[in-house]
Amino acid sequence: MGRIVGIDTGGTFTDLVALAEDGTVHLAKEPSSPDRPADAFARVLEKSGIPGTDIERLVHGTTVAANAIIQRKGARLLFVSTSGFEDIPFIQRINRERAYDLHWVKPEPLVLRSNCMGLKERCGSRGEIILPLEDSALEDLGKFIGSRLERDEIDAISVCLLFSFLNPTHEIAVGAYLEKNFPRLLVSLSHQVAPVWREYERSSTVLADAFVKPLLDRYCIDLVTALEKVQLRCPCALLKSNGGTSLPDNARKRPVDLIFSGMAGGVVGGRYFARRAGFQNAITFDMGGTSCDVGIIIDGDQQFSTEFEIEWGLPVAIPTIEVRTLGAGGGSIAWIDKGGLLNVGPQSAGGDPGPACYGAGGTAPTVTDANLLLGRLNPLYFLGGEVPLDFDLAAVAMDGLAVDMGVSRIEAAIAVIDIANENMTNAIRILSIELGIEPCDFALVAFGGAGPLHAAAVARKLGIVNVVVPPHPGLCSAFGAAISELRVEKVQTFSTRHQNVSEEEIRNRFDAISKEAEEELRSEGLSGSFRCTLSISMRYYQQNYEEDIEYRKRDGLEGALSGFHERHRRQYGYHFEDETIELVHFKVSLVEEKCSPDLRLNEKVAEPDSSLSRRSGYDVDGESSDFFVYRREALALASHLSGPAIVEEVDSTTFLPSGFELRIDGGGNFLLNEAPQSVTK
Repeated sequence: MGRIVGIDTGGTFTDLVALAEDGTVHLAKEPSSPDRPADAFARVLEKSGIPGTDIERLVHGTTVAANAIIQRKGARLLFVSTSGFEDIPFIQRINRERAYDLHWVKPEPLVLRSNCMGLKERCGSRGEIILPLEDSALEDLGKFIGSRLERDEIDAISVCLLFSFLNPTHEIAVGAYLEKNFPRLLVSLSHQVAPVWREYERSSTVLADAFVKPLLDRYCIDLVTALEKVQLRCPCALLKSNGGTSLPDNARKRPVDLIFSGMAGGVVGGRYFARRAGFQNAITFDMGGTSCDVGIIIDGDQQFSTEFEIEWGLPVAIPTIEVRTLGAGGGSIAWIDKGGLLNVGPQSAGGDPGPACYGAGGTAPTVTDANLLLGRLNPLYFLGGEVPLDFDLAAVAMDGLAVDMGVSRIEAAIAVIDIANENMTNAIRILSIELGIEPCDFALVAFGGAGPLHAAAVARKLGIVNVVVPPHPGLCSAFGAAISELRVEKVQTFSTRHQNVSEEEIRNRFDAISKEAEEELRSEGLSGSFRCTLSISMRYYQQNYEEDIEYRKRDGLEGALSGFHERHRRQYGYHFEDETIELVHFKVSLVEEKCSPDLRLNEKVAEPDSSLSRRSGYDVDGESSDFFVYRREALALASHLSGPAIVEEVDSTTFLPSGFELRIDGGGNFLLNEAPQSVTK
């Protein structure tokens, strides 16, 4: 049996994890290539030294699509809607990010208003055709597209016609016309991308799909070329936003499914290590070089959402793992705003030029520079010594900020870390409030290159007792890609009230969706068995938003309705037993049955003294301190450390402040807890 390989391309580094049949793990890491991400993919595969013929399965998680949207470096789009609805991407919603900010401006859509065209056609709210689509309307569309092509203004087309999720006849006709007359233009049709109601959400989703389509199309082609060079004997699958996988040919058709690919890998990996450490409820805390991603594990399972937003007000209505991301990574830049207040992020130095201490041309002070100045990073052992850090350059960058703040260099560095920690703490608080949970009831699973540096401070702010740092935390997202399961999620809108639908109709609809989902799952390479989960999005009559409730055939609709009442009571503190409930979406999730790998990550026998040295630094309270410094690979199972201390490894560094204790469990995880006397204080 060959190896299972996961490769994760982040904004700063591209990581590889290879799992062998006997549980051993092989690792590799390379700087990312933002302009040509497939190059870093090929380099890290080459660096691993694993022959392509030895790889049985390869899964690749990438932030290429997400970064393109965030940086607005995607395709130039043309948007086709029903006549009279051309302004949907611009009108958006009536709600505001900041209710009392009179200067707030709605986010810019991914398309120019001049590239929006209305098509003379109309379907009604029950899918009936009110105004047929005539050939003349298609000819008008062709002329509109031709004029834009003459001026070289468009690369792709997104189509979202009114109520096409109920009756896609007109969208299918438009798609056929475009394929025949403009075969070189990539096209996204809303009934294929997001067959759900709410016109703005559907429009925003199909725009996002078309926006990244040319980029992902080229990326998939480059991947295939890179894999041909290593003679890979198995297909390469791409990690989807829902934690499942997609073959390159399928990914090119629906690239929107890959927008949150990189973030999903972290949550999948974090869930594995939470379970391995004995925690069924956990918060995954993935802090890398560019951003910090936070996910939630409840009862051993990651949570899902269909209401993710690229940025505030730009939703993507596809099934995704519930995760929140913010611009708080090692490369996040510290700056002073017009009011004289210190901010950290969301701007990032990324991997090129990177933080000032990289010595690659960066001059702005970053979180990594602050950690280096505070003695929490070893300048000679960053990335195992492959990237030496320059203390003096970090000092120069921080001195500029310190002068603006009117404080010392060290005080400025401590303030940068405190602001970054507070930003990440608030992100966790907001997500936990939305899900109706208490963070203190959960373990914090910290990974990414920078996560273990900040985990103890964030946990203390949230009242979290248990912190888990998995082995090789900097490669946890790549590990999540390697262990990911084949998964297909299908969502279909069917709006009705609970009194107006029969059990037979519900089951018939679920059977039809399940059949379509199984065909897609088989096409992705599933040969064994799978788990099937059915759910219905429900809400009380005249509510605006719905909750996903599991539907079990043995309990029928009545069981699902009871589940909705209980969910509403638990989340909002009340429920209405006799109120009419609306059914909005039917959802089917198919997941392959797969055993979790049993990894051999730490079999070290005890040594008398695994401490390398002591290093001067600064504790979380800003007090000067001497840290004991350890190498993770030298620590034995059941080792016990007390802070202040530093544990170094090739891909990350764990900071243990005063008052914290660390022990290593049988799975090789670090378990950090605040000592009882510290909690009492």
